[in-house]
Amino acid sequence: MSQYPRKDGSATGRTIPHTRIEDERQIEDIYEFGEVLGKGSFGVVKEATNKETGCRWAIKAVNKEKAGTSAVKLLEREVLIMKKIHHKHLIHLEEIYETSKRMYLVMELCDAGGIQKLLEKTTRFSEKETWTVINQLAHAVAYLHDSDIVHRDLKLENILLSQPVGTELLNIKLTDFGLSYVKGGVGSDSMMQSVCGTPIYMAPEVILDLGYSQQCDIWSIGVIMFTLLTGRPPFVAETEEKLYELIKKGEVDFSDPCWETCHESAKNLLLGMLKVDPAYRRTAKEILNHPWITGDSDASETSNVLELMKMYSEELRQGSESQDGQEANNNINSEMEDGLAPSPGASSESPKEDVDRKQSNSAKASSTPKRAVPSSNRKTSNQTPSRRGNTTNQMAPPSPNARDAQSPSRSRDSPSSSSRSVPGYMQPTRSSGATKGPGTPRVRKSSDKKR
Repeated sequence: MSQYPRKDGSATGRTIPHTRIEDERQIEDIYEFGEVLGKGSFGVVKEATNKETGCRWAIKAVNKEKAGTSAVKLLEREVLIMKKIHHKHLIHLEEIYETSKRMYLVMELCDAGGIQKLLEKTTRFSEKETWTVINQLAHAVAYLHDSDIVHRDLKLENILLSQPVGTELLNIKLTDFGLSYVKGGVGSDSMMQSVCGTPIYMAPEVILDLGYSQQCDIWSIGVIMFTLLTGRPPFVAETEEKLYELIKKGEVDFSDPCWETCHESAKNLLLGMLKVDPAYRRTAKEILNHPWITGDSDASETSNVLELMKMYSEELRQGSESQDGQEANNNINSEMEDGLAPSPGASSESPKEDVDRKQSNSAKASSTPKRAVPSSNRKTSNQTPSRRGNTTNQMAPPSPNARDAQSPSRSRDSPSSSSRSVPGYMQPTRSSGATKGPGTPRVRKSSDKKR
């Protein structure tokens, strides 16, 4: 139960009293201690009631002499972080008392137990209960990440329960900031190096010890979500070495019957959190905007920014290949129309060879001699169009054959070229016949005029 005003956001203006006392018995004059809630290597957590106000709290007493120098430094860092944060789903630090031997942290009492114990009783959570936990946890982690704080030890044991507010099924409180880290700098300067946390919740990049960022928390949220729905972690092995190999592969098993009734968007979100590459893993804010969290079934399932960039690059590449192919086809069609390239099935012989072959066939077909035709008039049926595509209006052969494919009658007048650049209302009316009628006027060349 909370005994102080609650609000999300910055802890600006919020002061945590830190009182140094000479005698440990002085704190017993302020609080009446009750049952033990938990024990650690060098500390104990007890329920306590403020004698003046009657409010119940949880007081964590740490023996600094037993803890040693390194542990005391971690404790001091935890205290500094807890002084900075103020969020409804993060455990609240009320005040601190300190002697030369011990430090007393007066914290919010979570009298509804913890997620771990509740899961042991129920075996697994329903999808609605899991949604409640993940939604609240994502809000808390997003707040921490916005404050440049990485928790680094997200697990079921560190998620406590307070009395639900309103219609909420559960009311979680994230605790234990002993391994938390405040980032400094940008880029590689903000990367963490030390391997820490609980093995089954560790992200692949933490195991590889190559430097990691706040995205290690997102992986842990994915492990928590899978465990709540199925009742077991996603990666389990007999030895720690084999466990690490499974984590580095990141292959998620969806054979459990619970996935048959869960929404597909739940799978999508889970896979987005358990991406082996942290660059493609969802962020805390992306989790909050996911359709499974928002409940917006009509919304598209969001992707990580780098995934969107990858998809966009792939679309650009495919579009470029398609455009290149279209341009190549257009160039081939243009060359065919200009007579620079043979059309499919057309003869590969040159115009001169074609003329000679035609003359030979004509001589064989007729036994009577004919008057020689001036060489200047031999181009009437096989004149090659100029580079600009201009053609002469001339008589076509009686039937389409290999020569017809190279004939000027298939040049710029064909719909394959002109219709692409000329509006439809400017297109000439085409007849259905393949040849011109006998009345087609013949353009006379200069050589004809001399005749």
